[in-house]
Amino acid sequence: YLNMNEEDFKKEYLIKVGYKYSIKEKPYKDGYACIFFENGCKIYSVRPNQCRTFPFWDYFKDNIKELKRECPGIIE
Repeated sequence: YLNMNEEDFKKEYLIKVGYKYSIKEKPYKDGYACIFFENGCKIYSVRPNQCRTFPFWDYFKDNIKELKRECPGIIE
């Protein structure tokens, strides 16, 4: 999709977190956003599972305040 090989993609767009990879973020407004976000997702049609499952991550089960900040559509 981005016309690059896997190794170059990893170096350019991913960070290693434990034994998994995560998409890099960039400063955005008062926080951070995915490196592919710019007035919408630039890779939406091929977005990874990390994005497809947001905000239904185990991490947010214990971080409700952050979830509400990250995803204002969440209702109590």
